[in-house]
Amino acid sequence: MTKKTYNFEAETERLLELLTHSIYSNKEIFLRELVSNSSDAIDKARIKSITDVNYLWDNNKFEIKIDIDKVNSIITIEDNGIGMTKDEVIQNIWTIAKSGTKDFLDKLKESKEQNNLIWQFWVWFYSVFMIASKVELETKSNDSEKSIIWTSEGKWKFELNDWEKNTRWTIIKIHVKETEKEFLEDWKIKELIKKYSNYINVPILMLEIENETNKDSRKTEQINQTKPIWDKQKSEIKEEEYNEFYSSISYDFAKPLTHLNLNTEWAISYKSILFIPTKKNMFNNNDDASKDYGPKLFVQNVLILEQAKDLLPVWLRFVSGIISTNDLPLNISREMLQSNQTLDKIKKSLTKKIVDKLASEMKENKEYDEFLSNYSRFLKEWIYYETELREKLAEIIKFKTLLSEKEITLDEYLEKSKALIKDDKEIKTIYYITAKSTNEAMANPYIDQFRKKEIDVLILTDPIDEWLIQVLTEYKWKSLVSITKSDLEIDEDENTKEKIEEDKKEFKDLFELIKNTIWSDKLESVKLSTRLWDNLWALTIKEWWLTPQMEKMMKAMWQQVHENKKILELNTNHKIVKMMLEEFKKDLKSEKLKDLMLYTYEQAILLEWWELQDYKSFINRVNNFIES
Repeated sequence: MTKKTYNFEAETERLLELLTHSIYSNKEIFLRELVSNSSDAIDKARIKSITDVNYLWDNNKFEIKIDIDKVNSIITIEDNGIGMTKDEVIQNIWTIAKSGTKDFLDKLKESKEQNNLIWQFWVWFYSVFMIASKVELETKSNDSEKSIIWTSEGKWKFELNDWEKNTRWTIIKIHVKETEKEFLEDWKIKELIKKYSNYINVPILMLEIENETNKDSRKTEQINQTKPIWDKQKSEIKEEEYNEFYSSISYDFAKPLTHLNLNTEWAISYKSILFIPTKKNMFNNNDDASKDYGPKLFVQNVLILEQAKDLLPVWLRFVSGIISTNDLPLNISREMLQSNQTLDKIKKSLTKKIVDKLASEMKENKEYDEFLSNYSRFLKEWIYYETELREKLAEIIKFKTLLSEKEITLDEYLEKSKALIKDDKEIKTIYYITAKSTNEAMANPYIDQFRKKEIDVLILTDPIDEWLIQVLTEYKWKSLVSITKSDLEIDEDENTKEKIEEDKKEFKDLFELIKNTIWSDKLESVKLSTRLWDNLWALTIKEWWLTPQMEKMMKAMWQQVHENKKILELNTNHKIVKMMLEEFKKDLKSEKLKDLMLYTYEQAILLEWWELQDYKSFINRVNNFIES
């Protein structure tokens, strides 16, 4: 046996110092890397045996073994893969990242994603020193007569020995630090294997921890599945298996709305199983868009990213599942995903397939309405951001409306509206109203004319609806129009038009006085309205001005808001407006007239959800009315 000590290069020593002080917060990743390396070694041995029929000899039952020695604090990982020669050990272990080590250290200081950066520079093996005080690696290749033993404490040096050995193998002994004893628990190792390496295509065996004195008689337990659900034929997979897999990856024990099982051969080939939930998941709150989300990313059946958020848009954060490919490197990181154009195409393809699936479920699945009750806000958020699929997305959401007992789609709105028109006129408009609640919408002074004329109106009460209507201005060439729009006109007969012209002349001077009394900086104009039926007033704004709801939301987000002037519309058939006209004709400087004008305006401000500047004066005015 020969023994020789080697010193690490200066940059490598600095790297090890960083690793052993845990710049990488997820220490458990060491097991994934070592098991993945064992799997690669076995794959190489398989390939070698195709051209060399005698290569494997009797060592042809491929497996990875894990043993825990609690007494001596050692974890052992063994495989019968291709092994390494002395030159390969020096090349792969000693130099680590070769010339890239210094570059790695420089970028590490600048990077916000230290965790991901580590794996870009091929330092996978040294992750073990986050939990190890010493590592022994023994390996034997068929291309060398002796096995090579590499030993290091992860500091400034390592030792290389050789040893007489016939068997092709690699065995790694991890001497666990006193502070990392958690990794000596069998349940912990099993948990990590199932989490990261459950679908490695070679059996991972674990020696039972009991009866340590008689090691030869110990039984082994296979702790991985080897064949993942996404590698099975669709015809092999039962619904129960899909549901069980969904629960295992999402921690949601309710049945999902549906799933997509995709096998795509494209610029990059991948397999994917994605799940759309029905109910809200109490263990995974999707409301916060800043939290991590996304499917699990497997490369060569090794879990690389727990949440690959760059493979789905943020408004699809309620979708869970997996994406598996063999066309990416094992050291893929989020930074690399973000800059990969092919993966961006996959993201667009997946998004479209999910939209199509939801459209199908809307027609066929009775649970779809329950899904919408929990996730319609996400779809509306989606419409706001997704320009290419905006109309397609608008097809799969539903709305409360004035004339419908249940929520309906925009297509159903158009069909019902067409059925109500008797003279075959083309539908050009979809009417809506935004409000804090359905009750507030129904109390709006403009709603009565639509109810009496049997014209349906979308009732938009979700706060995100205010953002939605900023971008969803039309649907299938039909304009979406607010019923509170100041210049909205509903067909009037000739008699009504004639009376309007008469009233305009009669009330012109009174309306001008009202505007000047309430201050011209608050009112754009005061005008009569025939749309109010039995209501006294309505406050409107011009088409592109902020609604009161939007104005208030923006103020709550500390955004500067330009307060636009309002338009006060009055019903000239209402008793109070007629009373104003009588008082105006008697004495235009009357205090009673002034109080009536201010009371009407202040009442409109309050009920339209704008803010009143002087509540005390308003209360005093109301009290005076009651007393008189």
